[in-house]
Parts: sequence; C-alpha cells; structure tokens
Amino acid sequence: MTPTTPTSSSSPTPSVPFHDEAVMGFGMSVGGQAKVARPTTVEQVADVFAGLRRDGGSLALRGAGCSYGDASNNNHGRVLDLTAMNRILSFDSQTGIAQCEPGVTVRDLWRRSIASGYWPRVVSGTMAVSMGGAAAMNIHGKNNFALGSFGECVRSFELMTPAGEIVKCSRETEPELFHAAISGFGMLGCFTKLEIQTKRVYSGRLRVYGIVARDIEHNLEILEDMCGEADYLVSWVDLQAKGKSLGRGLMHRADQMKPGEDPDGLRYFDPSLQDVPPNLFGVVPKSWLWPGMWCAVHMKQVALVNWLKFRAGFREERHSPYLQTHGAFHFLLDYVPRWHWMTKPGGLIQFQPFIPKNEGARVLRTLIEMCQKSGHVPYLGVLKKHRPDPFLMTHAVDGYSMAMDIAVSKNKSRRESLWRLCQEMAEVVLAAGGRFYYAKDAVLLESSFARVHGDETTKKFRALKEKWDPQRMLQTDLSRRLGV
Repeated sequence: MTPTTPTSSSSPTPSVPFHDEAVMGFGMSVGGQAKVARPTTVEQVADVFAGLRRDGGSLALRGAGCSYGDASNNNHGRVLDLTAMNRILSFDSQTGIAQCEPGVTVRDLWRRSIASGYWPRVVSGTMAVSMGGAAAMNIHGKNNFALGSFGECVRSFELMTPAGEIVKCSRETEPELFHAAISGFGMLGCFTKLEIQTKRVYSGRLRVYGIVARDIEHNLEILEDMCGEADYLVSWVDLQAKGKSLGRGLMHRADQMKPGEDPDGLRYFDPSLQDVPPNLFGVVPKSWLWPGMWCAVHMKQVALVNWLKFRAGFREERHSPYLQTHGAFHFLLDYVPRWHWMTKPGGLIQFQPFIPKNEGARVLRTLIEMCQKSGHVPYLGVLKKHRPDPFLMTHAVDGYSMAMDIAVSKNKSRRESLWRLCQEMAEVVLAAGGRFYYAKDAVLLESSFARVHGDETTKKFRALKEKWDPQRMLQTDLSRRLGV
C-alpha cells in the first residue's frame, strides 16, 4: 500500500508547542526533564516529525504514562504526549468494533462499549492505559491464556512513520509492520488511529471464585486445572511468606455469564454502575487510603497485612462464587487513587519475568527466595498464566508471569543493591528461556535484549528500525538502555 502524507504546516515552528516538564515513569523511580508537546490532531504530529527531521534530536512517544519504568521517558530530549488525541471516532453496536485515536483510554472504551453489551477483549489492571500505549506494549490481561494479548484484538491501525507518512496496516496489508509496531514499544512510528474489536457480554457482572493456594506449586496447579474452562484467572501472591508457605496466595477465577443467565445483570450495562466506587463502605474517600498504605510499607508491616489478607481468603473461598461487575473485578489498581504514592519518596519498580511452563515452579521459587535473602522483598506479587502470540517483540511465553512490586529506597547504596538483585534475577530467568515485558522494566542491561528475543528476531527488528526510522528519531531511555 502506498503511504499517504497528511497536510502539515509549512511554518518552521511546529503548530503544537513544547514545554519543559518533569517526565517520570509511573513507578516514580526513574525519569527526568524533557520538552513535552501534546498534539490534538494528526497534522500536529506530522509537524513535530517534520521539525525533528529538520532540526535533529530524539522524540519519545508517550501514551497515558502507565509504564512503570522508562519506556516513555526521554531524559533531556522531546516527548510527544498523545493523551489529547482521545476521540472514539466510531463504535458499531452490531459488531463491537471501535475506531479510536491513540489517546483513548481503556476507561473511555469500556464506557462506550458496555452500554451496547460489549466489553474490551483485553484490559490491564488499570483503566488509565491508552489504546496507543496498549498496542505499542502489547499489554495483557487476566485472560491472556484464553484470548491472548491486546494486539490480537487490534484489527488494523494507521501509523505515522518518522518520514511523516501514514501507513495503513493490518494482518493482510503491511503485515510485517503490523506485527512489529504492535509490541515495538514506540520505535517504528506513532499510532494515529486503531480499529479495536471488543467482545459481546450478556451481563454487566461476572461470577467470581476466591481459591486459597497453599504455596507456589499449588498456585500453578490451580492455573493449569482451571485454564481450560475459566474466562479469567489471576492470583495475589504473598511474597513475604517463607518455608512451606512460600508463594501462598489467593487465586481469583471469573467467568462470564451465558445469555439469559443473569437477567438482573443487564442493568449493569449502565456505565455508572461499572466504575470503581470512590468511597470505602460508601463513606471513606479512597483517596485518603494511600497514607495508611505508606505507613504499612515504611513501618515494615507488609508481612502482617499480607497475613491478614491471606487469612481473609478462607472466608472468601467459603462464600464463593459471588457476583462482581466487570470494572470491579478488572481494575484493582484503580481502587485506591494514587496508590503508588505509598512508595514515596523513592518510588517503586516492578520486576515481571515471563517463564516457560516447564521451568515455572523452580524459577519462581528461586526468585522469591532471592528477594527474601536480599532483604528486597516485594510488597505485592501477581501471578498469571500466558500463551504465545504472533507479534515480533513479544514478551509472551507458554507459561507464567509473576509481577513483583518492590519499593525503591532513596539511599543510593540500597537502590544500587536492588538493581543488582533484579539483574541477578534476570540472569536466572534468561537462563531458563524466559522473557520480559518492557512496560514494566527499569533494570535490564543491553546484553539482555538479544537474549530475550533471540538473534534472528533482534536482527529483523533492527532492520525494520533502519527502514522506517533511519534517522533514529524515535528513542526513549528504555531503547537507549537496551541498545535498540
């Protein structure tokens, strides 16, 4: 297909201004100053690209800023923040297909789709993620084992290349670029429009089960036993527990309702009934809760909190199944506004390895023990099951992932020891044939890049980078760290 070029300003000054701002990863542990622009039109994106081609410099593409590390940071460079390009251009209530600008968020999409009886096929743990960011990082949800990654629900997209051309991509048209831009962490071009397939649902609620897992092996056993019939599976893991209880947790299974099974659930197609409630018990604003969580982290009470949560799991198991809205089940990270502030002043990083099935139990047990021995024990662990996907720079494996949230100290030596620990854990994962997810990473070394993807895939991606971005305009702190 012949690329098209949008009309852009002939002025030497871009029509969208850049402003000096502090740009941080969501975890608040990495970032710095950058010049940030917020375009509202495709023409303004074209102007910015034209300015970079003329004047030189580097540009990072940024969605909603939900990447934990430095995937959308460009220290002392330029950042294109796409959150203002946030229109849902169309939604077909007969097919569930949405045409979206890249700044449309998961929340924007589900609020539009649920009213017609549709829900996004793949959602993250927060509804703040943008469609452009979701595609660039090829995010996954609690149903990755069943429906795959976000890219598998993208039907087509339009991508502006650094040359200022719009290339229309699908599985049939420009398939190589289609499968590389999805998962390509913003290195090949800027999504300007995406066609997203949502899925039909027959109730605004899910049937949810809480299942207590005794240890890490039991967690994996539950995942394997239920993955053939469950719609969603995710386990909270107590990474503070040791000995026979190492890796214990609470698995949540959720299933969609069949047609006619939950007539009362139809009223939950009202978007206002899906949103995460702003108050605890209908009274206490949840925005007041993060200081209490801060105390738990900084006063070393996480082990007690986790023990209480684990014990409460037995009661939940006895009272299962129960009904829960889609929003309440999926968006746990939105329950407490600014929850990540509990890790101030140092912030947090998330170490999330993806481990092949046959190495899962051994590697996960080893990683947990390494954290406990080092004193850098994650305050949160989340376990999921995965399947491979067809995208070039995929993080997915036939196996499992464990998201491990670790508070970062402002003390320099303590921070450095945490980075060393994560790099040592990365060696364990890579030796087992594992992979990593760049939306979460802040620690991988340049030497890890080819080991994650393999020499052939790495060579292919670099060739595509040379073809579509020969001036290397698109860069981030992450891409430089990995030597992309």
